[in-house]
Amino acid sequence: MVGIDLLAVEPLAGATIIQGDFTEPGCGARLLAALGGAPTSIVCDMAPNTMGHRQTDHLRIVGLIEAAVDFAIEALEPGGAFLTKAFQGGETAALLVLLKANFAKVRHVKPKASRAESSELYLLAQDFKERAG
Repeated sequence: MVGIDLLAVEPLAGATIIQGDFTEPGCGARLLAALGGAPTSIVCDMAPNTMGHRQTDHLRIVGLIEAAVDFAIEALEPGGAFLTKAFQGGETAALLVLLKANFAKVRHVKPKASRAESSELYLLAQDFKERAG
C-alpha cells in the first residue's frame, strides 16, 4: 500500500507514505515506483482547504478529483477500481462521463456514516477498461 499526503504522517505498518503534493509533476511516477508497478485500486480522499464559498470550494475539489482520475486512467491495471470522495454539484456530471468512458461500472455510494444532510458522496468506478493505444 502506498499513499501520499501534503503533511507528515506517522509511519503505518505495511504502508509507504510519501510526503508531497499529488498535483506536482512527477508525483505519479513516484507513487508507481513505490508500488513497483500498476495498482489494482486507487482511493482518493484529497480535499483542498476550503474558502467558505461553496461554488469555489466545489470547483477546487473537482479539480483534484480530475487529477486523480487522470492518474487512475494512466496507471490502473485493466479490471482495476477507483474510489473518490466528492460533493454533489454540477461539475460531478462531467466526472461521471469521464469515469463511465473508462470503467465498466460507475455508481454513487453514500455510506451510512455520512450524515443525510451532507452533500458528501463517493464515486465508485469498477472494472477499468484497457487504455486506448
